[in-house]
Amino acid sequence: MSTFRITYDGPALETSEMDVRELAPALLSIGDLLEAATTALYGDQIKPQVSVKGSFKTGSFGIDFNLATSLLSRVRDIFAGDNAAAIANSLAILGALGFVSKKVAKPGLFAVLKWIKGRKIERVETSEDSAVIYVDGDQLTIELSVLVLLRDVSVRNATSKVLEPLSRSGIDTFAAGTDSEIVETVTADEISWFVAPVPTDELLLDDVRKMAFSIVSLAFKEDNKWRLYDGAATIHATITDIEFLSKVDRNQIAFAKGDVLVCDVRVLQWQTTSGAKTEYEVVRVIEHRTSARQIPLPGL
Repeated sequence: MSTFRITYDGPALETSEMDVRELAPALLSIGDLLEAATTALYGDQIKPQVSVKGSFKTGSFGIDFNLATSLLSRVRDIFAGDNAAAIANSLAILGALGFVSKKVAKPGLFAVLKWIKGRKIERVETSEDSAVIYVDGDQLTIELSVLVLLRDVSVRNATSKVLEPLSRSGIDTFAAGTDSEIVETVTADEISWFVAPVPTDELLLDDVRKMAFSIVSLAFKEDNKWRLYDGAATIHATITDIEFLSKVDRNQIAFAKGDVLVCDVRVLQWQTTSGAKTEYEVVRVIEHRTSARQIPLPGL
């Protein structure tokens, strides 16, 4: 088990009191940050256990936390014993965040974000045990574990929430460390550096395939999507076949229930923060098969 202290300071906290409506989210955000950091670094191999120790520093509002980790059997084998494993992993998590001092002098996540100052990272070079970040001609060497936290959306969102009390009037400083040492501080005028960037969707698949649809509903306004049924599910598709749309506009094509469109369809699949997203674009209508079926005869 590892103990660390989180302190919020400022004129509003001179009596060592904090509004419960600000305290509760702050406590939860610390737990969320530690859980997100643990998951980013260890996946589902380790589960963090966070508890409040209950010590308070006079003249500000400081909270002591205990962080312990419970391990799965396959992780225990890496260490000499369960206690050693729990302590080692707790210290590794807190060190990567920058909440406790480390033997290695490389900065933790909070120090790295203060160094970046909201600037755009130009490139990252990784080696076997470290990474180098390049920003505006400057460079900083960090541990790979810190790079993992820097890239993790859940960690970055939780980091922003931990610092939200600094946006309140009269609370101007956040500090992390122990009862005898302050390892990291963030002031109210620095919190913009910790705002999590909005993640962009990542394109996973861009493929054109031949598909057949029956028409559920048509859309004649620009950018409206047609509802099409592929025999298993209804999709919304953008029609970009100009020649086909022109014939529809001139009433040269009439549709009836049971008609089928054979099309070249562009399928794009994206990875988003909420999961997979699929978009359909009909780039060419190859054939419009009417519902009026005919009996095939030999020679016809």
